[in-house]
Order: sequence, then structure tokens, then C-alpha cells
Amino acid sequence: MNNQINEVLDLLKDFDQKKLSDFLDILSDMNLGNDVKLEGVLYYALKNNKLTLEEIEKKYPAEIHRNIQILDKLDKINYSQQETEAENIRKMFFAITKDIRTIMLKIAFVVTELRNLDDKSDNEKKDLANGIFSLFAPLSARLGLSGYKTELEDGAFRLSNPKLQAEIQAEVDKRFHKRQPIVERLKALVENCMQDLDIQGKVYGRKKHIYSIYKKLQDHSLDNIYDLIAVRAIVKSVSDCYALLGRLHSIVVPFEGRFKDYIATPKPNGYQSLHTTVLFESFPVEIQIRTEEMHKYAEYGIAAHWLYKEKKNKQDSLDMRLAWLRQMMEDDNTSIDELASSLNQDIYNSEIFVQTPKGKVVYLPSGSTPIDFAYSIHSEIGNKCVGAKVNGKMAPTQSELHNGDVVEIITNPNSKGPSRDWLKICKTSEARGKINSFFKKNMKEETIKLGKSMLENAIKEKGYSVSKLMQKGLSTILENYNYTEEDELFANIGTNAIAPKMIANKLASIYQKQIKEETFVSPHTSTITLAQPTEKQISLNGLNNILLKFANCCHPMYGDDIIGFISAGRGVIIHRKICPNVSYFRESRLIEAFWKPIETKKKTDK
Repeated sequence: MNNQINEVLDLLKDFDQKKLSDFLDILSDMNLGNDVKLEGVLYYALKNNKLTLEEIEKKYPAEIHRNIQILDKLDKINYSQQETEAENIRKMFFAITKDIRTIMLKIAFVVTELRNLDDKSDNEKKDLANGIFSLFAPLSARLGLSGYKTELEDGAFRLSNPKLQAEIQAEVDKRFHKRQPIVERLKALVENCMQDLDIQGKVYGRKKHIYSIYKKLQDHSLDNIYDLIAVRAIVKSVSDCYALLGRLHSIVVPFEGRFKDYIATPKPNGYQSLHTTVLFESFPVEIQIRTEEMHKYAEYGIAAHWLYKEKKNKQDSLDMRLAWLRQMMEDDNTSIDELASSLNQDIYNSEIFVQTPKGKVVYLPSGSTPIDFAYSIHSEIGNKCVGAKVNGKMAPTQSELHNGDVVEIITNPNSKGPSRDWLKICKTSEARGKINSFFKKNMKEETIKLGKSMLENAIKEKGYSVSKLMQKGLSTILENYNYTEEDELFANIGTNAIAPKMIANKLASIYQKQIKEETFVSPHTSTITLAQPTEKQISLNGLNNILLKFANCCHPMYGDDIIGFISAGRGVIIHRKICPNVSYFRESRLIEAFWKPIETKKKTDK
């Protein structure tokens, strides 16, 4: 494998070596292995025209070729497009990316691009920042890559709002400089406590990263951000973590409600640490305590799993940590809007913890409801939920939960399942995904009928014939959205995964385009006349030499059933009879209109 990597590196001798070196260093930090490293350098060779996909396919294993094809597709993502199109692009990202290591490899590419901006235009920098905020920073957080998440967010913030970033940076530096002696004295105190307890480890001072401060400034002043500066202790064992915490709390005053035990209850992405905020020399300072393994995982996330494997007999928890990502990538029920926002929503919203009656702690995004809680326990608990008790009292299922609430879900085995209104109430993508799954699996026929009806109504609202639009454009829509049959499209409309108006607009666009290109052939001739409507093709009942115009609201085309509207000063406006606007016209101003037969000249035999 090393020989193959070196062969490709030889092809890249004239490539930007700093950029390539940065990329290889990131891969080493992520510990992705030589097979992924080979994919990375091959992709660089592909991008710089040193190799083609065909050459890679011939020389390397099929899996490597497939992953490089995926990276090639991902590299073409353009975040400068309209929001609706960007949502589709993000859906494509999850649809084609099935290998976690490929996602991490892509993150490594993005970090490398952010570190090497000299050859990028302003528009390219803007697109890079948009991509980081929309997808790659949340993905890094989800995968536990907090070190790279921080670098990505701060870099993207610097690109998108350099003036504000510089102002916040200056204020933070000023405060950090002022408090630096205090931080040093607190570090010394922590080190002394470790010596007294015979605990081996290291202690660091840390500034909160700029973009995180920017987000907190939406709700707090800079002086009220308690973790603006922090001290972090890295020790050898879990018992050392708790021993050091106990000693510190006996010496300095902890802030009430500011202690979080992520060791006993890790975050959903696997992050573990003890966090406490203490008052030291009249300043609030956060102290984080974790083991070396926890620190490695906090920096490199899932990559650290390959470096540190817990030597336990029980089943490994990696699959559980990745379940959320696999579900989003593979669940066709998740709507485009939900897919695009769920990463940011669940990562950036503050967390609350609630408990089951038996004391099990469940972490949820702030603003979550009993419905979210029910589905976090089990799909069937959510599907059979008919009510909830919060702190022993009956509470509406849409009520907002708060830190420390004890929640009991009331179920009924005869329940018909969740309400569609729950999709608007629940906060987490997990709950929405499971609700949509229920409707797809248990109410497929009803959902298909509902979706078809919703699309037909959207078409009628636009004033078009349902049969004409479906006949002209449905096959194109199915192909564009990678559906194999109509029912898949209708089912997704029925579950609100796709907006019916959007599909109706696309069908109308396809219809108009095709109808303009169609030709009509007389049964008595082989001469072709283009189907472009003109005034000469219209016959009005009893009127001649009248100024005619075609309505822009319904775009009548040759062959449509039409009617004329006698306007004030603009002649007769030709509408399709099914145009919604016709119903608002006075009958006395409507006039029958017909298409004249198309006159064609016969070809004569030579």
C-alpha cells in the first residue's frame, strides 16, 4: 500500500506541496489508514489531471474507484445556488455517501482548502464558507471532530464576516490578556490538587473559539459568557477525574447549575468530560476534566475509536454512535427541509436533560416535547403515545420540556398511531423520521392517495389540466428524483417530504417547454407546422378584425379549450377555459373562441 501511495505522490511533485502536506497530516491525525490515504492522494491526482477515473478503475480495487467517484461528485457541490436547489444537493450528499470514512476524507479536504486560500476567488471563498456552515461543521460535530469543527467554524466566520470576527477576536484577546494571570494561578491550583492526590496528567488554559462566542452573544453579553476562558485537566483514569473534581469543589465555589457530568451520560456523539464553572478570584472560570482517551475522542471523534478500543467484553458502541447518521443517509422518509436543517438543529441548540420515572437520563435539544422524549425511548412508545405526565401531572404532548423534568409516557396498544400534526410539534429529526416511517409503512396506500390528490389540487390551482401535465412531464419528474414508480412520488408528497406546489411548477415548466417544441402533422400532408399560437389561428364567435392577445396567466397553446375576454382597451385576451381567472370575469364580457384548422401545403412528388 505504501508503494502505491508513493507512486501517486510522485505524480504530484509539481502540485502545491504545502496543501498536500496539510491534507496528509490531517489524514494521519484522523488515523484513517493507508487505504483511505491512497484514496485521498488518488483524488488529488484526479483533480490535477494526473490520472483519469478510467485509469484508476483499471489499476485499483473497485471500492477505491467507487469512493473516488463519490468524492468527485461531492466536489461539484455548489452552495451559491438557490436554497431549494441547495437542499436537493445536500440530499444527494447523503444519498451517495454511505462510508463514514469517505465523509471524514471529505472533511479533511475541506479543512485543507480552508487552510490554503491564496488561489481562491472571493466567490469561491463565499461558497466554501456556506458549505462549512451548512454541512461540514455540523457533520464534524456529529462525528465528534471538535478540533476540526472549531477550525472550520472560525475559518468560515472569518471568510463570511471578517469585520465582526476581528472585533470579537480583539475583545476576547483583551479579556484573556487581563485574566491570563488568574488563569495561570488557577492552573497552579489544579496542579497542586493533582500532586496532593498523586494524580498524573497535564493542565492547560484555553480560550473559547470565536464563532462559539459569536453565537452566545445573541443572548448574552461578553462578560456573562462564563466559559470565555477555561482550564482543562487531562488525567489517566475516570476515578482520577472524579477525585480531582471533588478536591476542587472543596476549595473553590462551584456555580449552581453549571456542573455537567458527560462521563456518566455521554453526549449523543460520544463526547465525555466533566464540566464545572467555579468562582475564582471573583471571576467565573470553566474547568474541564477528562482522561487522555476522552480528550483524544473529543478532538478526533470516531477516528479515535480506531486508536483507542476499550478492552471490554460487551458489544462495541460505535454502531450506536453512528446510528443517527446512517438513519439520515438511508431514510427516504426524511424531508429535504428536515435533512438540510437537522444537523444544525440538533447540534447547535442547547441541550436539556429529562428523566424517565426510573431515573434514566435522556438528553434532548432545548424546546423538545413529550413526543420527542417518547420516540427517543423507542419507536413503538412514540407510535402508541396517547398522553404524557410531566413531574407527575398530566401535560399536553406539545408542551415544552425543561431541565430535570421527569416524564412518563402514557400508551394505548389500540392507538391508531401518531397524528400528522406531530410533525409540526416535535423538535428532533429522530422523532420526525420515525413518524414519517410509520406513515410510509403502515399507511402507504392512504398516503399515496393523499399525495396524488395534493398534487392534482396544486395543478388545478395553477389552471392546468391534470391529465395533460401528468402525461407530459411525470416521467421526467420521476427520472429527476430517482423514483422508479409514481407511487413513490405520491407517497413522499403525502408525507410532506416534497411540496406539491414545487412538483406542479416543475410539471408546468416541462409542459410549456414540450408544447413549444411539438409539431402537428395534417393527416393529408407531410408538411409540418410549428405549434406556436398566433392571432390568425383564432376564430371568435361573430367578431372580425379584433386585436387579440394570449393570457400570460395560463399560456394557452394550440389544441387547448379556450375562451375570449373582452378587455377595456386591450382587445380580446385569450385564456384557457380552465384558467382560474376566468371564474372572476363577468359573463357579459366573455366570448366563445376556437382554434382554426392548421392550413398546410402539400408536398408534391418530384
